[in-house]
Amino acid sequence: MHDQSQGQGSRAAGGQQGKKNQGKRWRNNWRVKEKRAFAEENANLVIEESKLSVKELQSLRQAEKRLKKDEVYSLTKVFNPSRSNPGALYACALCDFLLDSLSDAYRHIRDRRHKKRVREKQEEAMLTEIPPPGPEQVSAVTSALEAVMQEHGIKDQDVENRRSAVSIMQELLQSVLPEEIFAE
Repeated sequence: MHDQSQGQGSRAAGGQQGKKNQGKRWRNNWRVKEKRAFAEENANLVIEESKLSVKELQSLRQAEKRLKKDEVYSLTKVFNPSRSNPGALYACALCDFLLDSLSDAYRHIRDRRHKKRVREKQEEAMLTEIPPPGPEQVSAVTSALEAVMQEHGIKDQDVENRRSAVSIMQELLQSVLPEEIFAE
């Protein structure tokens, strides 16, 4: 009962602000506790391969094989290029991202940004694999372009009309504007 009166007094003195801060503190405290629990859970997922059974090792290899398809590679204890995150177990080559556990790696490959980069890489690979056009294709495109040019293209008479219009405009502008502009 004593705690309630103090809480009400602080709310009365601080108005709604005290109530808002109390809620924020609770939410942030809850998030911190959740992150700690998640970190402890992930710490348990850090696996020493020598401690694994044959079946567990096979499932780990299968999981890593799946990750390699999405450009996420396992970092060995001998070679870990990250000084900022020495505990990283996996690295995404597409996103240049370090991952601390297998579950983080799976979460990362389901991420929208990673999927977008995978699509971009596939499109780029597909475009580089397209063979150059053959002689039949080149001749077909050339004949199609010539047909369009004859139907909709500019004729020689139209070109001459445009040149004469340009020369008339140029003479008119030279007579009105100073000569320094046209000296170039």
